[in-house]
Amino acid sequence: MGRAQFLVLTLLCVHALLGALCLAISRGERDSPALRYWGWGLLAYSAGLAFTLMRFMPVPVAGFAGNALISASSALTIHGVLHYTGRRLARSAVAGGIAVTFAVLAIGNFALPAPNAAVNIVAPTVLATAFFAWGAAMLLLHPTTDAVRASRFLAMTLVSAILVWWARVAAMPSLLEEPLDRERLDIVVSYFAIAQILVGVGAAFGLFWVEVRLVQAAMGRMAYTDSLTGLANRRAIVARFEEEVARSSRTGVGFALAVFDVDRFKDVNDTHGHLAGDALLCHVGRLLAGGKRTEDVLGRLGGEEFVVIMCGHQSGGAEKAANRFRELVEATPLVRDGTAISVTLSGGLALHPGDGTTWDKLFAVADTRLYEAKDAGRNRVVH
Repeated sequence: MGRAQFLVLTLLCVHALLGALCLAISRGERDSPALRYWGWGLLAYSAGLAFTLMRFMPVPVAGFAGNALISASSALTIHGVLHYTGRRLARSAVAGGIAVTFAVLAIGNFALPAPNAAVNIVAPTVLATAFFAWGAAMLLLHPTTDAVRASRFLAMTLVSAILVWWARVAAMPSLLEEPLDRERLDIVVSYFAIAQILVGVGAAFGLFWVEVRLVQAAMGRMAYTDSLTGLANRRAIVARFEEEVARSSRTGVGFALAVFDVDRFKDVNDTHGHLAGDALLCHVGRLLAGGKRTEDVLGRLGGEEFVVIMCGHQSGGAEKAANRFRELVEATPLVRDGTAISVTLSGGLALHPGDGTTWDKLFAVADTRLYEAKDAGRNRVVH
């Protein structure tokens, strides 16, 4: 076995192992269509290389089958990559491109007196270039927000693959001139096999990088997001509170902390069921989110208790804003299964720094005023 054949066989094995690894990871606890399609694409590419290396099959059959699989593999891999962008390959374009490529390969391997090496090299390269260029462009223009740098790295590996392919195409004519310099051909093919191994490994690392960033982002959202309403949870609210305290100390502008509680929430659960209670909490969360300013921070502390950090609000403005929240909820009942479920809020309001400078102190003041609102008849805000 020559050096070039050995390295092409190595290229086959590396891609087969990477493909199997991608498939194994994609079928773990986190389902990943991107890794799944990329894995199948790598296995198809490896199978195509295997056909081209077979010596017991007729050369035209091996050439056509191998390069047809190599051509189809690019559609699978890029279909996987595009899952990170929210875009897709047009089915008609994929089908048309593959059909034309297969037809060219059939002519190059069966219709000519001898299989044409140039056709077997150029036809799959043209198709793969179109797919990879589209995939790279989509990764650069529409990267997933949780993995922008990883998406750009992956895009650059796709571009690198295109450059390697066309450098190989450019080098082939001089290498195939008669008399054939087999030593030079062996060296050049070896170099390109090494380059393709590096690009293949780099692209796999790029995909794994994107996946790691997506998992990290999902874990971060789980840690800082209320699972029922999708609002910030207590941990996130306290973190944002500390940021507001730091900003207030720099600017000298205080802020307000409003704590709201859904009135008679237990009655809703007892009358309409716990699913209706959950729906009511989501309903209140959506109303509060729609009524707040962009700079305000809204979260659910647990149970039926919500909190709003009203940035930059002073005493009078904070009280008016808190009452606007209360009036908005009162005016918008939840309609469920044709039944309108009325809901009101009681609230307590505390100001930073006048009522306290720490979370525990300010929240305790707001919470005490919340219960004063409850004792005073509910559906009101105590300042």
